[in-house]
Amino acid sequence: MSPISAQELSIARRELGRTGLHVSVIGIGSSPFRHGTPELCAELLTQAFTLGINYYDTARSYINGEETIGALVPDVRNNLIVATKTGARGGKHCINDLQSSLRLMKREWVDLWMTHMIETEHEYNLCTELGGFCDIAIAAKRAGLVRSVGASFHAHTSLIARAIEEKTFDVVMFPLNLVGRETRFGSSISSYRDVLLPAAQNSGVGLVVMKVLAAGEVRHGSPGIQFSDDGQKLDLVSASIRWTCLHPEISTAVLGISNTRELVQNVLAVQNVRADRKLADAWFDQLNPIEAGACTRCGKCEPVCPEKIEIPKIIRLFEQHSRLGIRGFPRHKYGSLEHTVLDCTRCGACNEVCPVSLDVPRLLERAHRELLQ
Repeated sequence: MSPISAQELSIARRELGRTGLHVSVIGIGSSPFRHGTPELCAELLTQAFTLGINYYDTARSYINGEETIGALVPDVRNNLIVATKTGARGGKHCINDLQSSLRLMKREWVDLWMTHMIETEHEYNLCTELGGFCDIAIAAKRAGLVRSVGASFHAHTSLIARAIEEKTFDVVMFPLNLVGRETRFGSSISSYRDVLLPAAQNSGVGLVVMKVLAAGEVRHGSPGIQFSDDGQKLDLVSASIRWTCLHPEISTAVLGISNTRELVQNVLAVQNVRADRKLADAWFDQLNPIEAGACTRCGKCEPVCPEKIEIPKIIRLFEQHSRLGIRGFPRHKYGSLEHTVLDCTRCGACNEVCPVSLDVPRLLERAHRELLQ
């Protein structure tokens, strides 16, 4: 099992919006389960449940995700709060996915049924139009097959805010992490936090966050930067997990957990956590890579670059390297890009669209020099 017992631990639970569900402040995501078998993953999920984690996130597209629920013993399977997702936006594919999910999970209901990874306004409209996901989910809810309805987003702040304000879903899910790593350029993590969290609190929509470890980037650490809470020092991984839980608007943070060691580390990271926006702000300001007047990650430069250079990504890697002290990872990622700064012709198209008047080619040249040191 683990070097700690459930009796030694205390994982806080929070209301998931107005769903009536109470979820642990961290949940376990099934994305890493593709590397195992349903039976082995069920053992890890049972350990997580024993240590107080009662929220499980999966999707039809995740290998072994729903099958793992089916491999659990009934007492654990029926007492977990399970969220699964369909990639369909409506129609018979939605219904077929729900039926397949219930069959594989050996459950008669889904606690939270979500449409998966909305990126555009068009996809959102497909969900809300006649016969779309929302209509089907409401019917499934009335039939007792679904207890609450949600959507995961990789989208601009304005679209997620619209969904929250219109109360289209009981729950919304989107990325949030301490190091400010975006999954879609054009909306910063700062805007997600400053706009979406208060909007959800005002509307009663439940919030679930993902990409808490910035797709694994924080595992590389940030030398020289220390975090502490109540006198306890935390590494960047533990601080990133705890940081999300400092926000009272967030019900649960989903973490991909591969083994018992990671499970224990994550559980320890949220011991005695409480809402503390002031501390959350202090940590974020300490690591936030966006300085006043610097790149805002608006993404306007990338589509106008004739050489197809991923300008915002290179600047983010440069800032991780220069400001956060992360060395190996940014260099590796930069070296793996198809188009580097060496392809830049200094045509100036990026400068023309930059809203903060950066000398983009000059910044890219500096990034290239430092990332190749």
